[in-house]
Amino acid sequence: MGVAGFDKLAINKNLLLGLPFREGTGLITQDEAKAERILTQNDPGGGSFAWGNLVTGIPYLEWIPIGGGATDGVYLDCPAADTVDLNFTTEDYSIGAWINWGAGTSQSEILIGRYSTEVDGWDCHLNATLGSTLSSRHNHSSLLPTYDHTTCFSTGWTQGEWYLLGISRSGADIVHYRNSIPLVMTPTPTAMEDPDTAVGRDLVMGARAITLAGNWYWGMIWNMRVWGRALTPEDWRFILHREGHWFGVI
Repeated sequence: MGVAGFDKLAINKNLLLGLPFREGTGLITQDEAKAERILTQNDPGGGSFAWGNLVTGIPYLEWIPIGGGATDGVYLDCPAADTVDLNFTTEDYSIGAWINWGAGTSQSEILIGRYSTEVDGWDCHLNATLGSTLSSRHNHSSLLPTYDHTTCFSTGWTQGEWYLLGISRSGADIVHYRNSIPLVMTPTPTAMEDPDTAVGRDLVMGARAITLAGNWYWGMIWNMRVWGRALTPEDWRFILHREGHWFGVI
């Protein structure tokens, strides 16, 4: 059920997904945004999830793969029919979460997405071997043969530290924020094409969509959020100053 006073907080305007991982046990996690959807844990083989709490009491969910193979990781998903509002094409959007990630393999690690690679939809992923990057990708087969995706990235996402990760998309421009600080984006300007509509795609966290057999996320996450608007620098600063003390950031 929804959180009391949810609508009274301005930062929750157009919040479409919010995952604070308060459950602490079990195989599902509850969306605190108005859609109140359920995301389900999936373990195709040897990986595992772990519920935990910081010393400050903040809960988190940890993804623990054992390698980069087809059944070595774990992921969360939510069916396409329940995530129609996250099928972004021309719309502005934002993604935010507190993350503490690990460089498990040389693969890119999918954080969250609703997509099929180089076909349709959107995703974002981390990679330790390319300068500890965070990449945003829009997939669009409709633009073939010119290109099948457009992407932009930021660097400096060191493993083993808690960060407030922020992504704001407005039109063709995407800006990444780390602890509310806007980062240098490559390319600049980002010039992102609109994602093709991803009507039948599930929302997936922690694994490559469709195949669900690689690009595993390694590490901890608290309060993954997605908004149907582009958060401003002031919005990201508000979140940092409201929550950062729980993670020793401020």
